[in-house]
Amino acid sequence: MTKEEFTIQKLVEMRNDINNRIENYRDGYFYICEIRSYGRNWKERDIHNTHTLQELCYQYYGDDGIVDVYSNNPNLSKLDNYGDVCFIPTEEDYETWKHYSYLKNSIPRLEEELDTWDNRENVPFRSRPLFAPIYSREDLEKQRLDLKHYEDLLSKGEFVKPVRVERVYDED
Repeated sequence: MTKEEFTIQKLVEMRNDINNRIENYRDGYFYICEIRSYGRNWKERDIHNTHTLQELCYQYYGDDGIVDVYSNNPNLSKLDNYGDVCFIPTEEDYETWKHYSYLKNSIPRLEEELDTWDNRENVPFRSRPLFAPIYSREDLEKQRLDLKHYEDLLSKGEFVKPVRVERVYDED
């Protein structure tokens, strides 16, 4: 068949088949993409190869959003995106690191909220907090113990933090 003999319907079928094959191709690595776009944040985990990863990064490139990529693929130095690209060996390390980061960032904020609530009688009425914090001092202590546990795991090398991948255009 020559290219002139293809009908538009046949061409659309072929395009859909090819796009489906590209999206479902697995290169053996995992890709966790954290996307921030117009005030919304979500994770995309249905990326299985660098081609669909690059397409996602182009879709949310700067003005339309930011894509942070976490992967065990060591060859992402040529990925063109607006956001971080980090190497992390396993998905379990990623999940552990995310929880560790959450605790590390939320504990000081929680302490401040609880201290402000406890001191509410000593500040002017208009400066007082309107609602009690949803966490208690006991919850704060549990989070501190969890953070200590994660810091111990980190010091023993039982999980690792993501390492930023230097990309070819980072020097520009």
